[in-house]
Amino acid sequence: MNKKIDELPTRRPKFKKKRATVAGEKVEFFSRDIMECIAEIYGRHDLVPHLKFAPERHYADADQTIRIYGEMHTGRWWWELQVCITIGPIITVADIPPESG
Repeated sequence: MNKKIDELPTRRPKFKKKRATVAGEKVEFFSRDIMECIAEIYGRHDLVPHLKFAPERHYADADQTIRIYGEMHTGRWWWELQVCITIGPIITVADIPPESG
């Protein structure tokens, strides 16, 4: 399926495959370069109006007592994340060394 997606007419970054051994099990990871993905998203003018950069609160009533949660940017998590100083270590596929042999 990844090959079919890559064949679509667009500037989408290509998938890269990495193999690693995790807890004695051989696994495959598929990833794309995050900076290339961001460039693709921001380069698509049809997507720009839909990008969200800040959390929002939506209410079902004028008194703002009934909160509506419909998208990720309307949830509590996004609000809480705005005040986090650190979110801890993040392990990416790029951090996993290629399997030798």
